[in-house]
Amino acid sequence: MKISYIHIFTAALIGASALPASAALNPINIYSGNVGLSVDGIGSNSAPVGQVQANIPVGATILQAYLYSAGTPYPWYSDSPTTLAAYNSAGITLGGNTINNFDTLVGAVSTPRPDIGQWYTARADVTTVVQSLVSGSGTNNFSWDVSEGSLNNFIDGEVLAIVYSDASLPVGSVALLDGGQNTGGETFAVNLSTPLSDPSASGFAAQLGLGISFSCCGQQSTIDVNGTNLTTTAGGNNDGLIGSDGSLITVGGLGDDPSNNVGYGSDDELYDLSSFLHTGDTSFNIFTQNATADDNIFFASLYITGDVSSVTPVPEPQTYMLMGVGLGVVGWAARRRKKQNITT
Repeated sequence: MKISYIHIFTAALIGASALPASAALNPINIYSGNVGLSVDGIGSNSAPVGQVQANIPVGATILQAYLYSAGTPYPWYSDSPTTLAAYNSAGITLGGNTINNFDTLVGAVSTPRPDIGQWYTARADVTTVVQSLVSGSGTNNFSWDVSEGSLNNFIDGEVLAIVYSDASLPVGSVALLDGGQNTGGETFAVNLSTPLSDPSASGFAAQLGLGISFSCCGQQSTIDVNGTNLTTTAGGNNDGLIGSDGSLITVGGLGDDPSNNVGYGSDDELYDLSSFLHTGDTSFNIFTQNATADDNIFFASLYITGDVSSVTPVPEPQTYMLMGVGLGVVGWAARRRKKQNITT
């Protein structure tokens, strides 16, 4: 029987109507003071995967470090990791240190794409590991090997996020968020304890970085700030060494340009928010949406020379969410299968 796109669209709306309209990217922690941020990612099907970078001032204090390992979705791949035990027993390493303390699973659910299913991205606190790797080094640039052990072909890559403090840095805030972006659209609000200074003044900084897995081949997400479009081309495998599943990872961070967000190939998921903000602002909103429902936005970082007091989800209007879901289904129905099969 021939099924029209309108039937698929209608079914998606009916099925999605029972879904909660709430944000899924939530803050892990907020750090204020003379703080800085180092974020980088790496992905491949090689062993080892490659090297993840870090930039930390000599003498800085490591406040927190997290390693994310972004598995391919299940049931799209039946062997994708879905439990903390799977990650902890795989033999994942950072700088020669076995990481077996993954304690949190995050990741999106592709509601209109049951064939894709859900991403189970694991997070580990690697603060002590990074502290030991940095200690006594006498340099601010680091490169550490990453391996994925027995899960190599079923992990798209790793993201390493490090928060540090150093007296030479301006006073500001770093916020780290993770979870699983609602592909139909979600918003989080960044709240400030004191009004912003002039965003056009020298020394002001406001940068957003996103971590996205399972993205390639023109799949892209939309990001708006305070209702104004920031980019329509977030996504891709900028930090993956090859363009196939098991290597589809990108994160805004080291080596990325926050101003080049025009065009899918140049958008590297690091964004300058200054032009969207105003003197005296006490909050601003960030909206994300992936209409094709096949990208996993699991991580966000924010650095701003302001005093962030909280980051909170903003419920979306139900109709807006349903529209995003429906468009994603129609887009899927019109597209050919985009992923290459993994070989083990």
